[in-house]
Amino acid sequence: MAETRGTLKGALIGGVIGAVAALLLAPKSGRELRGDIRDRYTDMQDRTKRMLTDVGNRTQEMAKQVGQQASGILDKTRSAVSTAKEEVQSWKDDNKSESKDEQKFN
Repeated sequence: MAETRGTLKGALIGGVIGAVAALLLAPKSGRELRGDIRDRYTDMQDRTKRMLTDVGNRTQEMAKQVGQQASGILDKTRSAVSTAKEEVQSWKDDNKSESKDEQKFN
């Protein structure tokens, strides 16, 4: 997750730097340059919004999967605890009856 975030930041920063450098080094008039900058800015906004939406959707899907897995683990844990309780109770009951049998013979 952290690697993806770092990669996205790097790509975004690199894209912005490259776009600005290309615009500033191009032989155009001020009006054309400002128009190009505006167009590139709008394009970058749209791309960023799409990436954020995609990342948000992926995050929601991952959270859903983690929740489902946690629920499954919780169910298995409850089942194991219940089985252990039953076995302990059975062991106690067996020991009580053995104890009573021994007391009868003494």
